[in-house]
Amino acid sequence: MKLLFLVVSILLIWWALRLLRRPPLPGRKSEPRVENMVACHKCGLHIPENEAVSRNGRFYCSETHAREEER
Repeated sequence: MKLLFLVVSILLIWWALRLLRRPPLPGRKSEPRVENMVACHKCGLHIPENEAVSRNGRFYCSETHAREEER
């Protein structure tokens, strides 16, 4: 009985170490991507910089707000 417990314990430790050493899967990212957030100059809505409309050094949440500020 003690021998069986020892063998199972060793196998569990080996399995756990194997999982910890495995490199991450190719499709998964280990760290979440962080994006710079900017506020719309007209309404103050915060959106990712890559989705914002930029005019004259200011950021807008949509083309409509950018056009309204140009007037």
